[in-house]
Amino acid sequence: MEDFSIALTWLGFFAAAFFAWYYFLQARTKERTLLIEKGADADNFFRRKKDRKGFRFPWLKLGIMLVGLARGIVIAIILVRWPGLLDALHGLEPGVFFGSMMFFGGLSMITAHFIDRKKQQ
Repeated sequence: MEDFSIALTWLGFFAAAFFAWYYFLQARTKERTLLIEKGADADNFFRRKKDRKGFRFPWLKLGIMLVGLARGIVIAIILVRWPGLLDALHGLEPGVFFGSMMFFGGLSMITAHFIDRKKQQ
């Protein structure tokens, strides 16, 4: 019975996604048809994406930040495994990881800001 409910849940999820997509396309088609009937220019629908102004996901900033976080994790692992610091850091390992990740993540965000500012100019 549990497998049936899981299958039914997934089927419902995919059916909802399909019908949302279908009704979105149907509404867009109706809207475009009405605008064309009113005399609007149909070229607005087929403009290139370069001409459109809107949200662009900052992949560069995200990538630089993830590299900074990974660098912080690696540095924290090195610090925790360092033979002389092992006794001094007893019980503070989570703090070393968190602090190192935040420090290098912050540095990478500052770096990403300056790189993106240069790119926009």
